[in-house]
Amino acid sequence: MKYAFVMLVVLLSAPVGKALAGNCPATQPMSRGNGEVAGISGAGGLEYFFTDAEIAGFDCFRRFSEWFPAYMHVSTSVTPLREVVDMAYAHDATASFYNVVAPRAGAYTLTIRYAFAQGLFPGVLNRGEEIHVNGTVLTTAMDFPLTGSFQTFKTSSIVAILKAGRNTIQVFNLDGASISRADTLTVAPVGAGGCIKPPAAPTSVEGAAQSATAVNLRWSASASSGACAVHGYDVFRSSAPKTAPTGDDEIAFDVTNTAFDDKNALCNMTYYYWIAALDEAGPSMTSKPVAVTTDACPVTSAVKIKSGGPAVSSFKADEDFSGGAVLPTPDPITTVNVPSGLPMELFEKSREGSFSYSIQGFAPHSAHTVTLYFIEPTFDAVGARLFDVTINGKAVLTKFDIFLIAGDNDTPLVEKFSEVANATGEYLIVFKPVLAGALVSGLQID
Repeated sequence: MKYAFVMLVVLLSAPVGKALAGNCPATQPMSRGNGEVAGISGAGGLEYFFTDAEIAGFDCFRRFSEWFPAYMHVSTSVTPLREVVDMAYAHDATASFYNVVAPRAGAYTLTIRYAFAQGLFPGVLNRGEEIHVNGTVLTTAMDFPLTGSFQTFKTSSIVAILKAGRNTIQVFNLDGASISRADTLTVAPVGAGGCIKPPAAPTSVEGAAQSATAVNLRWSASASSGACAVHGYDVFRSSAPKTAPTGDDEIAFDVTNTAFDDKNALCNMTYYYWIAALDEAGPSMTSKPVAVTTDACPVTSAVKIKSGGPAVSSFKADEDFSGGAVLPTPDPITTVNVPSGLPMELFEKSREGSFSYSIQGFAPHSAHTVTLYFIEPTFDAVGARLFDVTINGKAVLTKFDIFLIAGDNDTPLVEKFSEVANATGEYLIVFKPVLAGALVSGLQID
């Protein structure tokens, strides 16, 4: 799952000032729970709290100088202490419940209560999770759609076959944009006549390129069975052939018809698409993949991109990137070093983190000037932010320090390089953090 990030509601809880990012506490946190706490009987079945689960896979999230998963207080939680587990920002986080007791073998509905706003992930409207039951993968893409705020809780459910007695249920993150504000897991037997079987995989999947950046997909409807009713489809895409996709490959969820237009493809690329049907019991197996190659890239001579923000003057809105987050410049920008005619708004936001730009459409092996625009909006000391930049695999900046070269923070800096497009007419510009996140405010290829 690779989308634009932006600082929204989440940053309201971050300290204001220059120290918005840094190192996490030296001591990695430990799980508060061991996953052995018995469920509490309720109207919906046995209820388990995520704060009692065994939590693993802690990652340092430098933007908040905090470890994730994190235990948080949310007033609308239903746990006794109003605490939840936020598993976002940790790529390999897990929550394990080892003492899920079923009175008899059979089908049970697993319902997870959670909340999330878009926060740092504005393009992510669904956060998928992998679910294991007794060590076996139940699904690699359980859907957790946007709830609207970090205090508004909703539920997502899936049906699993449990054995009589103790069972283990585990929730696995698929990437950093993962389940947020996980509150409770409720386990209840499926009632008589209830839906217990996922639908059959969609068939007759067809795909056709509509342009250099758009693909149309169509498939046959999956049949319902018993008390189940198909209510939508998930769409997966990968640029590499695989046996089956994962939640990381999901590009659309709960599509209500049997067609989908992928409008975010890259030109001259071969993609593999899979479709899964959804009913009350969960997702089906994915369809057989269909390969589609987009149209050839149009030849271009120049590109200007405003990193991390909307269109500014002759610079297009941020596009063609993978990874990173949006970082604003909160203080006034110094006019020193700003070339004549360059809009100051270019430096009001930047893309930060570990990210890359894939800019296509140039004539193969054609020579161009690559211009990168920088500003240091956060740190006010030499050596606080260091990163490397490569263009088509060639190192052009090593342990680059914006503050050191610009002479101060909030001061624009311009770096130019004469480079050649690769054999497909692409410029792949990779920004790799060394200390804190890499950063760029804009880029231009002439």
